[in-house]
Amino acid sequence: CERGKVMILSAENLGHSYGVRTLFKNISFNIEEGDKIGVIGVNGTGKSTFLKIIAGIEEPDAGEIVSGRGVTVSYLAQAPQFNPGDTIVGYVIKDKNNASEAEAKTILTKLGITDFDAAINTLSGGQRKRIALARTLVSPAEVLILDEPTAGLDPKERISIRNYIAELSKDKIILFATHVVSDIECIADKVLLLKSGEIIATGTPVELIESMAGKVGEITCTLDEVGELQKEYKIGNIRQRKNGLALRVVGDELPEEAVKVGDNIDLEDVYLYYFE
Repeated sequence: CERGKVMILSAENLGHSYGVRTLFKNISFNIEEGDKIGVIGVNGTGKSTFLKIIAGIEEPDAGEIVSGRGVTVSYLAQAPQFNPGDTIVGYVIKDKNNASEAEAKTILTKLGITDFDAAINTLSGGQRKRIALARTLVSPAEVLILDEPTAGLDPKERISIRNYIAELSKDKIILFATHVVSDIECIADKVLLLKSGEIIATGTPVELIESMAGKVGEITCTLDEVGELQKEYKIGNIRQRKNGLALRVVGDELPEEAVKVGDNIDLEDVYLYYFE
């Protein structure tokens, strides 16, 4: 742990499989006081199972979770389950012994939900996601574990939920999984890149961006040339310019004609480098 920081949870050599398929192996890392950790990876890489193990919902096949002290955890599933007859407030405080209706209504209001007695089965997917997040927040947990908290939301809803989570992070420890790079940029101060069952890179967003120096370039080309370049290089954003298309290229080796990018490398480039 860093000097002055308290270790809250430690994952030690975690491994888990489904049948003959290994989801992940030998994963170790610490969650320390004040951490906001984003786990990023493509869909199907085992992020959800990984978070369930950290939250204590599932047991790993190998390794263990060690708590530095007694710690309370609240978990948001990627696809929360609802009973058709549940009302909004009823769902939020159900089986939450220390939660009051007043507290639930306060949180729901902050999330833009005010029709407290509405039946959940009448709501949109985005509204249901907000309600599930409210249920996660109504418990006085120190650690929030959130699985794809903005998945399935339209851009406006995603920004709203992401900003609210960022606000919460001021006094909570947050561990969340996503494949949405903008969520990482807004919330995380540490990033774990999960691929092929292993953590392949870790660091702060700035450290990961700095590690991409010399690996990002731009080429001005025609639309016909884009297809040829895609066969050989990892291609990112394409932007229209007066003199043609500005094509983002990422890799250990760049085309000779590429102009290396310096100051405006971002986490999208990091994602493209490791996962595309």
